[in-house]
Amino acid sequence: MIPINKKLDEQNEKNKEVKEQILKAAKSLFSSRGYDGTTVRQICDEANVSLALVSYHFGGKENVFNALFEPLRHTFMNANYDLNDSLDSLKSFCRNFVLYRTNEHELIDILQQEIVMNSPRLEMLKDVFLPSWEQLRAILVACKEQKTIDFESIDIAVNFVMGTLMFSFNNPFLNRSSYDKTPEYIADLAVSFVLDGLHTKK
Repeated sequence: MIPINKKLDEQNEKNKEVKEQILKAAKSLFSSRGYDGTTVRQICDEANVSLALVSYHFGGKENVFNALFEPLRHTFMNANYDLNDSLDSLKSFCRNFVLYRTNEHELIDILQQEIVMNSPRLEMLKDVFLPSWEQLRAILVACKEQKTIDFESIDIAVNFVMGTLMFSFNNPFLNRSSYDKTPEYIADLAVSFVLDGLHTKK
């Protein structure tokens, strides 16, 4: 006879695997088709699970969408930068963002779509993207105060820098040739581009 605790562990592991399958399928579909262009049935077909399992684990498409961003919430909310060394913090912020954007390109693509569309889901996503914008603003303010950048408007600088970091360099429609550079190399290029644009004293 199998112990109850072992049965519970096996069931919990199975539930975890099913949830991960659903989230992986949803991330791929939301990235390529958008939220409104994706149905629960398509997610289920992609994940190879029944419709009932999406309802059981998440309660609906909106909750699946929200759950996708939990890792991003934790990543940005737990990031800390030393404002006493503002220029190094700026470099670290930019580099870390580009590396994350490369590794989780589907997730950032979805977030980018929502921001561009000014979607009604932005309100529930504000704790996903606002921490990173606030971190960048704080870093740039510190850079300005420590005179390590020479850029007139912090507001414009925040938008320019985030635009650079979020831009999809792997979009096949815009880029007809493939990239053979490593994520680290691309991150370093992005850092140099941002520093040059802000007229930093490297």
